[in-house]
Amino acid sequence: MKLENIRTRFAPSPTGLLHFGNANTALFNWLVARAHGGAVTLRIEDTDTERSTRDFERKIMDDLAWLGIDWDEGPDKGGAFGPYRQSERTHIYREQIDKLLTSGAAYRCYCSREQLEQDRARQQENKESFQYVGRCRDLTPDDWARLDAEGKPFVVRLRKPAGNAVTVHDMIRGDIVFEADAIDDFIFVRSNGEPTFLLTNAVDDSLMQITHVVRGEDHISNTPKQILILNALGLPVPQYMHTAIILGKDKTKLSKRHGAVNVSQFREQGFVAPAMVNYLAFLGWNPKDEREFFSLEELKNNYSIEAMSKNPSIFDYDRLRYLNQHWIAHTDPERILDLVIDFLIKAELVTPQSAQDNRAWIRDIVAIMGDRLKTINDIEELGDYFFKDFDDYHPKGVKKYFKESTPEHLELIERTLSELDPFTQEGVDAALHRIMEEHELPPAKVIHPLRLALTGKIFGPGLFELAALLGKEKAVERIRKAAQWISDNNPS
Repeated sequence: MKLENIRTRFAPSPTGLLHFGNANTALFNWLVARAHGGAVTLRIEDTDTERSTRDFERKIMDDLAWLGIDWDEGPDKGGAFGPYRQSERTHIYREQIDKLLTSGAAYRCYCSREQLEQDRARQQENKESFQYVGRCRDLTPDDWARLDAEGKPFVVRLRKPAGNAVTVHDMIRGDIVFEADAIDDFIFVRSNGEPTFLLTNAVDDSLMQITHVVRGEDHISNTPKQILILNALGLPVPQYMHTAIILGKDKTKLSKRHGAVNVSQFREQGFVAPAMVNYLAFLGWNPKDEREFFSLEELKNNYSIEAMSKNPSIFDYDRLRYLNQHWIAHTDPERILDLVIDFLIKAELVTPQSAQDNRAWIRDIVAIMGDRLKTINDIEELGDYFFKDFDDYHPKGVKKYFKESTPEHLELIERTLSELDPFTQEGVDAALHRIMEEHELPPAKVIHPLRLALTGKIFGPGLFELAALLGKEKAVERIRKAAQWISDNNPS
């Protein structure tokens, strides 16, 4: 499907951080536009004045930029269709509301909450779906003036056209038909005078000449109402594409109970942007081949709307970690090193100055971890012994490798390594093999106890490499400490 002159938009509400599902929507808006040489608009829907903040707006934009999702127009860039914050577009909404009221396509509704609740109760009793009964449909402007003088609050409702169903032409799902009786005279202006999402979102999409509205399937029920508003205003109706909902493994909508849900949380947990983008794309899109790994540029070049799915996507944390492990190993090593150093500083395992002074050393530590790093933060669990001393040894390792004879073997290793110069990976390798050969010691009595003594762990990168990176002084000190610990604790 070749599309031309495409304009999409991502329209977050700055009432919180960028949700994983919203990031998914942002990515597909970007892909639809960029795959066809189109433009992306960032619009901030900040009409919730009590909860919207510029700080959330800034953080959302920062997370989008981290993912690599850019835009051509927005509050930070300007453009031909601004302003790009809805809070700055109230005069536009007021003008459109007045048009609807003047034309008779909308009307003021003065029904009280009590009246509406009574109507709802009666319809429920009759097993009818709730529809506004139209009590205020035929009020005249003179009636409005009289009720206004009495101080009666009102909302504004759209006068639903008689008869015909509304068809939503969805680019993923095909035609979705909403029968006439499925839509009533819905409210699009609240009693405080603020327009709802139904009006602001639709009007902005049309006036900003958005050609394709790409959003989650939870908005499907809003779409026929927005089409009716645009038809009543005589404004162009964009094409709609509703992406698949993202569920947790328990098949419920993704939420905090499933773990991290905001992009910033995944960043803090050590996930890298290429992995996040790769994973987000597969939640609703399938390349129709066996490929697993796509960079953002590769996604743009391979994306097609025809490959989008309408079926719910299941969020799989293990799958995300798998992709992250791949992208850590296949991203510029200096970029990964910067991320590791940032984490080590935040974890107070190094200082900014010590990280700068020992950058090459930290680079070598990251290198010997190889593909063990599934997240950047794994450096702490897997290699904290490089940056701090420890007092505990892995309990299973103690039981299996710290025996009554182990102090004697460790003291032998200590003496040998103390005399080793230069203290290199190759030198440690040769020295330990010489000990095993000359003293007829099996590897199990040398390699495993030594790893436990040096790291406190039973698994990890190559022993000879990590010993060399620890350095002679630290390695000898830990071997001596472990031998004393074993003697003091009387292992069997």
